[in-house]
Parts: sequence; structure tokens; C-alpha cells
Amino acid sequence: MGFTPREVDDMSLWELAACAAGYAKAHGAEDKPPAPTAEEHLALVEKVRSRRLN
Repeated sequence: MGFTPREVDDMSLWELAACAAGYAKAHGAEDKPPAPTAEEHLALVEKVRSRRLN
């Protein structure tokens, strides 16, 4: 991110976290996808299990 060690030492944890989040967003990081619903999860589990049996 380009900060010197002294600049990092002078930051609060909140400031450093905000910088890291902004840096990631500016460089193409994506937000986390939403978690699957319980039904979606169970459907994927069954799909994997059926493939293992074949």
C-alpha cells in the first residue's frame, strides 16, 4: 500500500483496516458473495455425494 513502517505505527487499527479495504477495492477485489441458503447447501451436498457414488 506504500506506507512506511512509521506511518503504520501512527495509525489506529481502524485506520489501517479502512486503508486496506479501500486499497483492495481500488485494485479489483470483490465483495464476498452471500452465503448459500440451507436449501442450496443441502442441494450441493447431495450433488457431490451422487457424483462420488458414480
